Amino acid sequence: GRSRMSSRNETQALTTGDFLENAWSRDTALADERDDLVGVTLNGTYVVERVLGEGGMGRVYQARHTRIAQKRVAVKVLHDEYSRNEEVLQRFQREAEAAAAVSHPNVMSVLDVDRTPSGAPYLVCEYLEGIDLAAHLKNVGKLSTEAALHLARALCHGLAAAHARSVIHRDLKPQNIFLIGDLSRGAAALPDVKILDFGLSRFLDSCESESLTKTGYIMGTPAYMAPEQARGLRVDQRVDIYGLGAILYTALTGRPPFEADTPQATVLAVVSSEPPRPRSLVPSIPVPVELLLERALAREPDERYPDMTRFLEAVEDLALDAPRGREKAASRAEPDEPAVPDQELSAARPRLVLYLGLMALLIVGGAITAVTGLELSRGYGFNRVELRLLLLAILGISLTPAMFWLARIRSHVWHKSSRVLSLLGHLRAAVVVGAATYGVLALGLRFADDFLVRLLDEPWLRPLGASWPGWNLPLACVAFSMSLAVVVRRVLASSMRAGFARALLRTLVLALSLALALGFLYVGFRWHARVGPGAAELAPKLR
Repeated sequence: GRSRMSSRNETQALTTGDFLENAWSRDTALADERDDLVGVTLNGTYVVERVLGEGGMGRVYQARHTRIAQKRVAVKVLHDEYSRNEEVLQRFQREAEAAAAVSHPNVMSVLDVDRTPSGAPYLVCEYLEGIDLAAHLKNVGKLSTEAALHLARALCHGLAAAHARSVIHRDLKPQNIFLIGDLSRGAAALPDVKILDFGLSRFLDSCESESLTKTGYIMGTPAYMAPEQARGLRVDQRVDIYGLGAILYTALTGRPPFEADTPQATVLAVVSSEPPRPRSLVPSIPVPVELLLERALAREPDERYPDMTRFLEAVEDLALDAPRGREKAASRAEPDEPAVPDQELSAARPRLVLYLGLMALLIVGGAITAVTGLELSRGYGFNRVELRLLLLAILGISLTPAMFWLARIRSHVWHKSSRVLSLLGHLRAAVVVGAATYGVLALGLRFADDFLVRLLDEPWLRPLGASWPGWNLPLACVAFSMSLAVVVRRVLASSMRAGFARALLRTLVLALSLALALGFLYVGFRWHARVGPGAAELAPKLR
């Protein structure tokens, strides 16, 4: 017979589709009488009754137990040409070991592994009646939010059990998710779910020499593999969080996160780009569900849910509210992070543009008003032409970084709602803190000059010169340092787990920012004491 190995994509290994084209349905065109294995008793226990289907790697048979007449099993048998391939045999054995290590209602049970009388390896697993998720989505297009969350919750439970046994799947995709049910009556709205095919799985504590897939080898399915997996890097359980997010994305939108003409192009897209925003494809997807998907599909593992338990908690929060039609914001960076209403996300992008404009206005405005401080420090007042040239220089210097950040926002932030919300929060905090700091300090100077000096009337208490142009420079520096400090503290809060290290770093940032602010104010006081009396003489030049 012709070899199937040469035409086989190396990123696919021992999946349900390799053994079965018809997704374990009863409808098969194979003639059982042409198969020598039909009627044979395997290991004295399993009588092969009929062929369920065939794929690139082997055939799947239905068999019955010789001592328990009502018990039906499925038997996966490798094609003869693969029986001589050591790597395929190792993966076949690994699937048996991995699946047997996990006992859970949402994971397909493996019962036995052995060889046929002709020497072909076979795997005995529980017989499932239903349809795989890929075939079901081909029939229905996409799932409702309630059905998708039900699916995600079941998969979380099964994968959490696998991770608890130090087993990661690494090839999660719709073809490996099986929906249990009688297809003659149509697929159930909320069916039981089984995870199939641990053929690419490995034990988390396996040493590298024993691992079947080492650093530098790409194994998995391109459209559903995590970026670190596509790069051939070592992976952990967060690769399954990405895979589950990709399945949920496909179930809700009717298409995988990445689509390309070739597997190589798909891998490149996984590594270098972001998937389309779910609500841009299906506007009816609730905002909290979109945020959940975006966190699960984060390109960097550290930005995803840290483990399947946390992912399950977020899914259950949404699933409990879905039947009652209430939307609850999930995908929180921290458990106590406030909820995000639908209206806020809808207005997030216009607000982001607004705060970007305000931030640019404050930075450029602060730089321009600080010019008077520069004039005082040099003892020279710019004429009108020089002021115009200086303004153009400030705008020109600001243009290049501004264009860079706008391009980065467009490519890395704009199409991902969670990042839009995060950046909006940072900008809003920076603008508010910066403007408030500048305003409070300017008001404090006015209060000191116009009230305290007159009220106390002490010879040692001299006016601070609230109208002195030189204050524009130190006040702008103080406002900028406080804005930067609040952004850094927010970034630390969202990127680090709560604990002593995070609290210490945030305290250090606050202390450093306050020290800088006091330093700028001290320089301003000293400068005014030295230069302030001559400001009146320079005033005509500044006009």
